[in-house]
Amino acid sequence: MAASYLEARSKRLAHIEQHLNAADLERLIHFFKTKTGDPHACVMLLDSNATATAVVAWFRDHDLSAMKRWFYIGGNLTRMEYRMVNDTLSPGAKMLALLKPLLSDDDLLVNWFVGHSAAYDPRRVENHKTHDFWAYQATIAIQGDWQRLESRCERILADPPGASGEKKYLGDHRFYMALARGDIPAMEEAIHQIVTPKALSVRGNDESGFTKNLISTPAVIYAKIAWRHGYHVKIDSPFVPQQWLPVAPLDFYDNHYDFLA
Repeated sequence: MAASYLEARSKRLAHIEQHLNAADLERLIHFFKTKTGDPHACVMLLDSNATATAVVAWFRDHDLSAMKRWFYIGGNLTRMEYRMVNDTLSPGAKMLALLKPLLSDDDLLVNWFVGHSAAYDPRRVENHKTHDFWAYQATIAIQGDWQRLESRCERILADPPGASGEKKYLGDHRFYMALARGDIPAMEEAIHQIVTPKALSVRGNDESGFTKNLISTPAVIYAKIAWRHGYHVKIDSPFVPQQWLPVAPLDFYDNHYDFLA
């Protein structure tokens, strides 16, 4: 593992650990339960805390089960956010939020996100010139609708978007094309291209303050989707932890917060 990666990871972990303040967490829970604060803002901050805790559980403690448990909690908090504010804004962020249910390995949670079609604009997800189109590809891939996925990939690769912001995602559609065709080497090559130093730099906005310098969120999502469909891709990159990829649900999932029950 490159020294530069280890140094960046160490600094990022130190930054994340600063956000794990027990006193602040108790205040958020109090504000939410007593309705003395903005409920949506409280849930968003609790979601961020769960994500931070999941990341620390792996990168500091090397505890895969704890990581899955906290991503499950974070995924449920995200689901609560969607129910509180139902809109079709920020489709890219909604796609990246699939990291939490996918890494939890809880099928019920994954299926809820895949079935929550209200999160996306039905017209924009069919327009291959939009970011919504890219974002919705993950939902179709998780569903395993190969004919639809392949058709969409053919359309965008034959007529790429002109906007520079969308051109950097063409490699993602090559992954989806390979997935639809069951071509494991092509899947691996497409994911490898997403975790090159140049791609990571250009796609820095894909990462949150809790994942930057640690993983490539899209690459992990794609590898995880492949594994869910029985395609055991192997990605030689610290930005896609191989230990995360096997689909192995926990024996028990705890909501942690009683208001999530």
